[in-house]
Amino acid sequence: MTDNNPSFESDGSPSRHQDQDRINSTRVLEKTGSVLRYDDMTGTWVVFARGRAERPRQTTTASLKEKTSEMPAFVSGCPFCNTDQTPKTLMRHNQMRVVPNKYPAVDPMVVSPRKSTYQPDCAASLHTETPAVGFHEVVIESPRHNAHMAHDVQQCRDLLHAFRQRGKAHHINDGIEHTCYFKNHGATAGASLHHPHAQIVSTPVVPIEAQRLQHLALSYFQKHQSSLYERVIQEELALHFDRPDVSRIVEVTQHFLAIVPYASMGPYVVVIFPRFGDELLSEKVDCSDFTSTSDILLEECSEILHSCLYRIMTLLDDPCFNLVVQSSPVSSRGVQAAYRTAAFFRWHIRITPRLGAGAMAGFELGSGFFSNSHMPEEDAKELRDIKPLILNE
Repeated sequence: MTDNNPSFESDGSPSRHQDQDRINSTRVLEKTGSVLRYDDMTGTWVVFARGRAERPRQTTTASLKEKTSEMPAFVSGCPFCNTDQTPKTLMRHNQMRVVPNKYPAVDPMVVSPRKSTYQPDCAASLHTETPAVGFHEVVIESPRHNAHMAHDVQQCRDLLHAFRQRGKAHHINDGIEHTCYFKNHGATAGASLHHPHAQIVSTPVVPIEAQRLQHLALSYFQKHQSSLYERVIQEELALHFDRPDVSRIVEVTQHFLAIVPYASMGPYVVVIFPRFGDELLSEKVDCSDFTSTSDILLEECSEILHSCLYRIMTLLDDPCFNLVVQSSPVSSRGVQAAYRTAAFFRWHIRITPRLGAGAMAGFELGSGFFSNSHMPEEDAKELRDIKPLILNE
């Protein structure tokens, strides 16, 4: 990145000590390009990307009940079914391929960030804006329009492989501090296209949610000198074997554990954690950094992910869902360089079915509370009762 990029405090907010880090808050937003704006009142960054309004859309209100299995294998008007309608392939693995997003939330980092007008002295202004540069890529999971990860473990393997490899490629760039890996399945989950795909977004700032999760884990470690994630795993396993009738475990393998969280924010939410901690650092496997996951561990993770998705699809009749891989910020950059993150944080996968319940309405937006009409123990039992695809250990 160029030397006019802003610097940031340890909490992710813009630096208040360097005048050149403050962009003129009164200038008119350019018609092209994306920008990041920081909200001092909420501590959040917001990406403004006007170009995304032009992206094609297949999902509509009428398509909310459409199931993937009922769709054809090929749709002539689908850009992902037709390879000549997508940008040049960046990576190919089996039937999966990765391409740049034609309607990115962030401007490609390979292009010099557009120059912004910096205000010489704006100490009286709270408004901060910076060019939103980074990487935004699409993982086209299969050439088949009706492919579903719950039906094909290879599709799960390929997706996690793409996430890992592209994350590594992005992190080579000095300006990148965080990568978000996610999949929106279905209209309610925010997908604009039915064709199975996921996305990767790498940014020059650490989003507030990533900061919050790491802060919670670090605070617990400072107080107890032990890992919060390790404590959760120990307690969930103990409960599972001592009181199986109230267990929140969905699936367990040698190195991974899938649970419905104790205080789940919505029905049938499943989180997959690594059971290993910093003991694998000597093998260059960092439990906080998804991109360091070995091939063997990635294979095992893809199997438990596939099984959990199969259970959710079978029980809930192919619901819309969001899948997010939450990994630590890039370890060697910014304040992250001061931490041995593997001691207190673990990357994890969160699957959130979008069933209409637990949505952000007035109460949630005004209070910060989440409302969930389902008890996690009951959800976990229903998911466990689905015939498993892998052998629990």
